Amino acid sequence: MASLSGLARLAPNGLWLQTEKVETGCFQPDLLEVLKVVENHYGRKIMVTSGLRDLKHNASAGGRKRSLHTTCQAADIQVPGVSKWDLAEYLRTIPGRGGVGTYCHTESVHIDTGESHDWNWRCCRRKG
Repeated sequence: MASLSGLARLAPNGLWLQTEKVETGCFQPDLLEVLKVVENHYGRKIMVTSGLRDLKHNASAGGRKRSLHTTCQAADIQVPGVSKWDLAEYLRTIPGRGGVGTYCHTESVHIDTGESHDWNWRCCRRKG
């Protein structure tokens, strides 16, 4: 998991960004509120590893065609010292939250403000 020291940058909206390429300036109040609820719950800053994505970046990241990342309604986040499984479990308890998802290839957890839905993309071993 990436740490807050070194690579992270503080955005004008108070969010820690994994790199300067992570765009969160367009996050709407409802998404920011969910992120602040998470910070308050854990008593520490979250790190946003992915925010707004243009269509090309979204496709290269494996995002869905109508991903809420492309409309600035989604974030992929980490909380230092908290496993993605524990973070996802907590996110699923937040009233009014949208989608929550975990992925095989990253320690980040997806949260959005769309319709409530959940997914866990587990790693699969190929038979060789």
